[in-house]
Amino acid sequence: MRKFLLAGLLALLSAAVLASSASAFDHHFTVLSKTTSGHRDGNVFRFKDVLLNPNDRSDRVGRDRGKCRFSRHNSKCRAVIHLNGKIGGFGDIRVKGDTGRNDKRLNVVGGSGQFDGVAGKMKLHGTKNQSVDRLHFDLTR
Repeated sequence: MRKFLLAGLLALLSAAVLASSASAFDHHFTVLSKTTSGHRDGNVFRFKDVLLNPNDRSDRVGRDRGKCRFSRHNSKCRAVIHLNGKIGGFGDIRVKGDTGRNDKRLNVVGGSGQFDGVAGKMKLHGTKNQSVDRLHFDLTR
């Protein structure tokens, strides 16, 4: 009986730890995005970036990849952001949306890992260095 009780208690404890770690993520955070590759094919631009800690640019915290399709007045973009758990959480965040001249927001449309079921927005801010952007996330579940 003791073994059964102990096994049940351990199973409950393990489930609680996994549930809390799977859902724990920062709702508001910022990373730097530094372009590693990009190419244009007609009106489509594909890119890959490395994501960095804004307080320590030598600390890599993830990566992203995506594409934007340009028209005369705006662009339709979609991307997948992968975070390694150092900032924000661990997993993928999917974003998409239209960006215009003054609108640099993309909608968060889901994710995986700790970001499973998230929504919200990602704001893109340029920096003085043209190959580095600041990505700010406002997430909800």
